[in-house]
Amino acid sequence: MSRAARETGQESETTDRPATVIGRGFSFRLGAQALSALVNVAGMVLLGGYLAASGYGQYAFYYALVPLVAALSDLGVGAIVTREVARDQALGARTLGDAILVKGVVSAALLLIVTVSAPRLLDPQRLIDISQDIGVWFFRAHDRQDLEGLTLLAGQGLWLAGIGLCAGLRLPVAFAIGVSTLAFALRALLAAVILSRGLYLPVFAPEARRLKSLVAEGLPFGLAMFTVVLYGRVGVLLLKWLANDSAVAYFNVGYMLSQPLGFISSALSISAFPSIARRAQNGSRGMGDVLRKTIKYQLVMAVPIAVGLSLLAERVIPFLFRHGDFHAAGGALRILSLGLPLIFLNLTSRYVLTAMNAQRSYLVAIVIGLAVNLALSAALARPLGAVGACVGLLGGELAVFLACQRILGRFVGITTIAAEMAKPALAGVVMGLAVIALRPANLLLVPFVGALAYVGMLFALRVFGRDELRVLRGVYVSFRLPGSALLMRARNHS
Repeated sequence: MSRAARETGQESETTDRPATVIGRGFSFRLGAQALSALVNVAGMVLLGGYLAASGYGQYAFYYALVPLVAALSDLGVGAIVTREVARDQALGARTLGDAILVKGVVSAALLLIVTVSAPRLLDPQRLIDISQDIGVWFFRAHDRQDLEGLTLLAGQGLWLAGIGLCAGLRLPVAFAIGVSTLAFALRALLAAVILSRGLYLPVFAPEARRLKSLVAEGLPFGLAMFTVVLYGRVGVLLLKWLANDSAVAYFNVGYMLSQPLGFISSALSISAFPSIARRAQNGSRGMGDVLRKTIKYQLVMAVPIAVGLSLLAERVIPFLFRHGDFHAAGGALRILSLGLPLIFLNLTSRYVLTAMNAQRSYLVAIVIGLAVNLALSAALARPLGAVGACVGLLGGELAVFLACQRILGRFVGITTIAAEMAKPALAGVVMGLAVIALRPANLLLVPFVGALAYVGMLFALRVFGRDELRVLRGVYVSFRLPGSALLMRARNHS
């Protein structure tokens, strides 16, 4: 057994309750990704300030093309590797060797294709994106979201420093795009060092049948993630063609201020992924209860963000962009933020279906969503601009949700989801009234007061049961924070 298996992963789940392990992982991921989101916003503000709306629109267009290629750089084996190592960590070293072989061969082939084709199809501004590195897959499989968060923040810090340098020197758009290449490369190197020293070194024992099986399992997920990236870029691409660079910028600002908040949903879903994969390996018994609770927590987190951001959209944009004409981005932000509960549910479906070996069903759902998004955006982008592209994106999200429910509906139906939504929605209404009443107040104060009103309503409505509160206390105690000893004695006494 590897060092990681002894120190984390499956053995940790036998000594700590699975809910506590998930809660710790969620806490690490949420903290790291919250800081990462702030870095993204800071980078966007820097870019918008020195490129203006038209220049930022060009940046967003080229940057949107990169993940389309990067999404296929591992053929989707990353999620499969995480799932299988979470189920049997004794396979970790050999699986790491297999993952490196697949990632290396595919990335080299894609690099060759892009190098040859990009100069003929596009302007010289282009970027090589290493995307998600191999270390991340194994950090997740071993429930080490703390290590994943460390590498994420290191990469984001380097990227922001590079963007700041470009802004200070007033460099062209191509330099701002190219900064990401260096940041991704250094992040991947850091993850490799941590993986080799803290977990295990790769064992290269290639076997054609095993590699073929890994790729066959991963390809549907890889195609789904490629489609997800394309799905999120449909608005940018169609606005570039049917409207203008300013419309691209408005849409992208709304998108970047709302959609990355899905990191909150992903933090929970990815933290639960290893545990769900192990449970799914033993059949679907108990999946309904796990999925229902996950959906409940996703809605509890999504509702206040959607309400607050939609009501404050017109103030957020001028607060962040003091230079350049970005006022029209407020409408895009309002529309996209209202769709966050649906987006959170779809992010949950991505990882639950993969944990159940149903990644092909997720691919079908995403293809359906892409078709709806494309049709609506194509029809609405020219007359409505950025707003039309936002409507198209949310229409696609609704289609994805309904398609995923074809599989997950036998565990948690739409009526159950609506019932779980009722109390958070009521708390959201009270929060919204508080935000409206305080709208003229300081922009940093209003969300804080709204959050207090929302949390107070959650407890008044008894959204969380006694067992759920006990789990929260257990997570707090696991970090050895001040007051942990007192909480531990109280839990033991109860």
